[in-house]
Amino acid sequence: MTTVADKPIRWAVLGTGAIARAFAEDLRLLPDATLVAAGSRSPEKGRAFLDAFGSPGRGKVHGSAEELARDPEVDVVYVATPHARHKDDCIACLEGGRAVLCEKPFAVDADEARAIADVARRTGKFCMEAMWMRFHPLIGKVCELVAAGRIGRVRLFTADFGYPTSYDPESRFFNPALGGGGLLDRGVYTASLAQMLLGQPSEVVGRAAMAPTGVDEQETALLTYDSGAQAVLTSSLRSRLRNEALIVGTEGTIRVHEPFFAPSRVTLTRHVEPVGPIPEAAGGPGGWKAKLRRSPAARRLVNDVARPLVRMLKRDSETFVEHVPGGGYQFEAAEVMRRIRAGERESPIMTLDDTIAVLETLDALRRSWASA
Repeated sequence: MTTVADKPIRWAVLGTGAIARAFAEDLRLLPDATLVAAGSRSPEKGRAFLDAFGSPGRGKVHGSAEELARDPEVDVVYVATPHARHKDDCIACLEGGRAVLCEKPFAVDADEARAIADVARRTGKFCMEAMWMRFHPLIGKVCELVAAGRIGRVRLFTADFGYPTSYDPESRFFNPALGGGGLLDRGVYTASLAQMLLGQPSEVVGRAAMAPTGVDEQETALLTYDSGAQAVLTSSLRSRLRNEALIVGTEGTIRVHEPFFAPSRVTLTRHVEPVGPIPEAAGGPGGWKAKLRRSPAARRLVNDVARPLVRMLKRDSETFVEHVPGGGYQFEAAEVMRRIRAGERESPIMTLDDTIAVLETLDALRRSWASA
């Protein structure tokens, strides 16, 4: 008998927009994956999608999530519809007996995410948010370096994500009915990486600039953790930001170079900073060493020359480089297939509880805007 463990995993893609095309393009990098169906309200678009990314002339086009979920030839559905559709589409696929990989954000708020998670757990079907960043090899390397204590205890995490987007009130970026706004489209990346590294914050505050449609077009958040660490996160639909992440520890820093959500380069810099007061000189308070230490000129020499020189000599950098094929979406798809073949219902790298926790942070941030 042939089982899911020894045959290709059969994928369907619900939605045929830009992110669906990028995912389907990378899916072709996996020899044990096959695209067998597409969901689209337009039969012509669905057929063109399958012809471009599947086998020309083959595969089924379905007009709804419910119809697609009834297709017995489908093992897992990649949900790539607008944000506001994610809850209903995920639940329809899960209730229909299909595993689900849902594009970020998993839902528009934590309550919707909990509703999806409840159905996934009740039906026993695999379900995961497509936070593809978490499965990128260099992001895994960053987590490995932090866990190994290579930069000491993490004290500060900063990340920003922003590119100029033309204002169109009907687009998915600015239309509130489609789940628009910079926080759900871009800020979710910074919040997810912060959660991956630091866990759940104890306090969330922030401010946002709003677009004429009422969605956020730029925002900055300050997250505080019980460990004493802080995170400063910024996202924007209207401005080009650095699109980097910096993890600052007591013994070094890790810089995730642009774009931090799909990096090709990470730099670790270790440093041991001289801290604390200058010790008392031997020979008593009247000795020549003590007088020298009390001298303003001598202190300037120490602070401006000696200490920076010591820092430079004690600092060393290491760069990690990895150029991956495609856009990087294949790593999340491979994780889904690995877990399905193992009979697992969640990925330990992106659990449903992790997804809910990130959306709780975004909810808290939006409450902070409202109370400002």
